[in-house]
Order: sequence, then structure tokens, then C-alpha cells
Amino acid sequence: MVIILKHVPSKISKQDIENFLTPTIVGGWLRRGGQIEKAFILLQKEKRTNSVQHHVLVEVYPDFVAKRVIKKLHRQSIAGKRIEVCEYKVRNWHNDSRINHNYAKTAQWLKNNRRISERRKQYQEAISELKL
Repeated sequence: MVIILKHVPSKISKQDIENFLTPTIVGGWLRRGGQIEKAFILLQKEKRTNSVQHHVLVEVYPDFVAKRVIKKLHRQSIAGKRIEVCEYKVRNWHNDSRINHNYAKTAQWLKNNRRISERRKQYQEAISELKL
């Protein structure tokens, strides 16, 4: 399962992330442990204000360990800043139930209906991905 650490400080290092995640990933006396497969920093730039947000994507196996990490580390502080930890979900337009896949007829209806249309931030772009 891929988890995301949202709005981490800009000067975060690989060692800081490992120190933050390791106590919950390592198993205990009655808990099985897991492992980190991949981790990288995602930088998002808002086009209008030129502000940059830092996020960390971490792939943790098995899934029950990732859920434990989310539960224990949500709203905890890393490098003096509280961060949000949640599951990273990848949206695929092929199985998106909000889209009728008949764009010629429904394009105007989707554009005007905010409940069904895309609500993600329109003015953000991923500017780089740094492997840890």
C-alpha cells in the first residue's frame, strides 16, 4: 500500500523519514513487522502563487502494517511540523464512475455540475520527484 505524508517541511532528509516511520513499521512482541519498499519526495507547485508543497510517498508492505502506520502517525510532528498521513489513492479515468465516457454529449453537463466534475486543484503541477 502506498501512503502519503502531506505537507512535510522542505528541509526533510531521508534519515528524518526513516526515524519517523521505523517505530511503527518494526514489529513488536505480538505484532508482525513490515518493510518500506520505495519512498520519494513529490514537489507540487501552484501555478498562480508559485508556492511549492512537499509530500512524501512511501510504499509499505504488507497492507495491515501500512494501515497501522496511518493510524498511529496521523497528525504527528516531524521536524517540528505536524503532518497528515493517509493512503495514497490513484484515480484511473477508465473506472471512474463519475464519467459517462461519452464526452461529446456530456462535456457541458460535466463542466457545470460541480458534484460530478473534477474537484481536484486545477492549478497545481508536479515539478519533480526525488528518490530517497
